[in-house]
Amino acid sequence: MASTFDAATYVLPALGIGLAAGVLLGPGSQRMTTGVRVWGAPVAGSEALALRIEGVRRLYGAEDPAAIPEIEVSAAAAGAPLERWIGPIDTDGIGEALLRAPDGLTAPLAVRIARGGEVLLEQQVPLAPPLPAETSALPGAAHASALPGAAHGELRLRVTAARGAMAAPFPEPVRVAVETEDGAPIAGARVEASAVGADLEGRGSGPIEVVADARGAAELSLKPLSHAVELTLRATRPGGPPGAGGSWEGRLPVIPGAIWLDPGGLAGEQPALRLVSPAPRPRAYVSIGGARGRLRGAVVPLAPDGAGFFAGTLALPDGPARLAAGWAVVASDPYEQGAGTVAWPLSAATGPASPQGAASPRRVTLLADGLPAAEAREHARVSRARRAGLAVLGATAAAEMLLLALRSRTARRRLEAHLAAASGGAGEDGAAGAPLSREDRGRLLAAARAEPLLSVLALAALVGLSFATVAALATFR
Repeated sequence: MASTFDAATYVLPALGIGLAAGVLLGPGSQRMTTGVRVWGAPVAGSEALALRIEGVRRLYGAEDPAAIPEIEVSAAAAGAPLERWIGPIDTDGIGEALLRAPDGLTAPLAVRIARGGEVLLEQQVPLAPPLPAETSALPGAAHASALPGAAHGELRLRVTAARGAMAAPFPEPVRVAVETEDGAPIAGARVEASAVGADLEGRGSGPIEVVADARGAAELSLKPLSHAVELTLRATRPGGPPGAGGSWEGRLPVIPGAIWLDPGGLAGEQPALRLVSPAPRPRAYVSIGGARGRLRGAVVPLAPDGAGFFAGTLALPDGPARLAAGWAVVASDPYEQGAGTVAWPLSAATGPASPQGAASPRRVTLLADGLPAAEAREHARVSRARRAGLAVLGATAAAEMLLLALRSRTARRRLEAHLAAASGGAGEDGAAGAPLSREDRGRLLAAARAEPLLSVLALAALVGLSFATVAALATFR
């Protein structure tokens, strides 16, 4: 029994500290948390729920994209389940989910995202109200507003960018309406144009001349060569006196870093979005929508097109969804918050009478964030593991102290027996000696009992200190 206690006294601390260290440094260490965020712009009554799912990994506040091979997205509108969507989150950390809602979206709208048997997110998301009726008459596009500029003279020039925005170095039509001060159009007005930082009709910076039609409207093609383009226009009446007329001077809405939507790809029986980026980009993020909100989202890969640009193509949805699509938000970031984000109207029509204009969509916003719940689950797991490790340390320390106390008690009894025998007159060699008096024997036994007790207490204190040190160091993980 004594040898067993001796072996346990030396082996138990090593085993206990090793096991606790394995628990604290393994399961008890903070791991990368994987969660999802949901972006979108759902509108009440829409027949589609298009969600942009962002996969995120986070550790100690640092985030990076998380690729998830397969997730399942389900939703319920006012308790009625929608069609499920199953698909991946790509290496850029973005997945586009589309859930059909034939009966229309109604509040409350609950979204659930799972990976295998693990629920990554389960929350309610808000629904935006439908667009006003006057906006719905022209899905996704508003009549182009006049560009600000300095105007002079008796004729008034109203200048608009045909699609509301421009991207360098791609051609865009610029429209000019020549009117009198009371708004009457000037048929056949002659408009002279010159530009700084742009090419006009393929003839350099100008000046060039265009003639207005019977409605006083003229159009010229302008290709920005920089991000700061200034346009100067001078208009005269047909057959009017020299010098009489009006002028306009202003800057055009060239968006730095914008990805251009080629209007030529929208024509034909199979219209598609052809996206062209002047800067090297691996992908473009697209949201297609209209009066019914966001109808579809996509991540479009971009590749060199042989002309020095990076281009990609996305087919437009078939059926009613194509008719309802009025705009496409094109961005280089999945949050549609970058300075180069542009909403392009989806119309192949060109010319002064086309109904194009600046698109005014609802951009995606953050609807739900599953990372806080995922981090809470991870913190709970770490806390459970650390409590188990600290429990092992405490139990080992208590057992070690008991073993030391037992060893001390056994050793003290042996020493007392030996001293009692020796004080009775018998030596180690069996020779007889003079016995000690009662007082001397008491003092001898008291001295023998004091030293082992102090040693045991000091050793127990050191053992407790060592275990407490290990536990304290574990809290820094």
